[in-house]
Amino acid sequence: MKTKTPITHLSALVLGLTGFTYAGEESDYLPTPPVTNEPDAFGNLVKFTLDARLRYEFRETLPFDPSHSGTLRLRPGILLGPEAPFSVFAEGEFTQAFIDDYRSSPPNGGPYTTDPFTADNSVIGDPNNGELNQLWASYSDYGFTAKIGRQRIIRNGAAFIGNVGWRQNEQTFDAAAIDYKGDNFSLSYAYSDRVQRIFGDDANDALPGPPLHDFEGDFHFIDATFQSPVGELGAYAYLIDVDNNASVGESNTFGLFGTFSGLYAELAFQTGDGLTSDGIDDYDSLYAHLKYSQKAFGSTFMAGVEYLGDGFKTPFATVHAFNGFADAFILNRIGLSNQGGEFDGVTDIYLGYVRPNLPGGITFKAFLHYFADSEFDDTYGWEADAILAKKLSDSVTLTAKAAYFAGDDTYDDIKQVTVQADFKF
Repeated sequence: MKTKTPITHLSALVLGLTGFTYAGEESDYLPTPPVTNEPDAFGNLVKFTLDARLRYEFRETLPFDPSHSGTLRLRPGILLGPEAPFSVFAEGEFTQAFIDDYRSSPPNGGPYTTDPFTADNSVIGDPNNGELNQLWASYSDYGFTAKIGRQRIIRNGAAFIGNVGWRQNEQTFDAAAIDYKGDNFSLSYAYSDRVQRIFGDDANDALPGPPLHDFEGDFHFIDATFQSPVGELGAYAYLIDVDNNASVGESNTFGLFGTFSGLYAELAFQTGDGLTSDGIDDYDSLYAHLKYSQKAFGSTFMAGVEYLGDGFKTPFATVHAFNGFADAFILNRIGLSNQGGEFDGVTDIYLGYVRPNLPGGITFKAFLHYFADSEFDDTYGWEADAILAKKLSDSVTLTAKAAYFAGDDTYDDIKQVTVQADFKF
């Protein structure tokens, strides 16, 4: 019988020690206040934060009906000791729909407790929610930082470990972590036994499942980076054993990456058990990502290929940042679906274009993806994405985002449009 460190109870412990009696749940980090010649004594002790997002989203995933969502997300927080080596942070997360013509969780069976839930509509994963997003205590000195409690963890571009920051309800980790940052070297380790998923505090967490509320088990994250004369080099090991979802199961991932004058290269090997194209079985699989970016004519041009072999999964990733904004492969990449046995890994060949400083200070981004399986035997489809972003101030950003995924046989077409305003104070 496995003995488990009770990280899931650490938030309650920190809560009792600091005198907070708060409920909520989510993410985004906290800048250190500027130092002035006449510091505010109260400001040196306490910093209040607020992260808000107002969003409208349209999504149509055939054969389901189109969905329309209008949501407001608030994340109020309080940081004790913003300039001190020892600090404590508490943050709530509250999401409310004012347009509720959508289904806020997947359709894979019940019971489902997320709201809104219009059964025949396409999924938009932003349920009504009120929960504790983060509650942690940390100590920093001599380049070391130790943190314990419910926290945001983002590693290596969020391809494997991330906070799913695109959705209104953030993914956070009940964890104990230690980091060291030197002049040209960094090393970090985190242990977690529970990951709060994006479906909120009221999501199903019981049999017959699937459990939407969290992933429970034993999770170890190890990362190291080195700034060499030719670019950044890095290595990682992610040992994940999910107890409460057999499809995700166990995976051990070991990888290397490097950045060299606009070229990014990454290679990882994964072994484990879970859902593959042949069903639940042991597997060995590879991951690779190669991307080249070049600035010219005031713009950035990029081309890349990302490869996931059959069975390779990234259950804690910010999947929305990869394989297109339509999230056509999100359940496959997490490890929750093998597309009825038709998903045999994915090869994503993509082009990108970024143009900042357009009239009005607007930034334009566009991406084109071609998707095939890991053997190049079958085509999954293609996707076009576009983004317009305008920063009104240091605190306010406007974003419009659109995606069209054209599926081929195994996958259905997806249309998605999002318009939102972000506020951070």
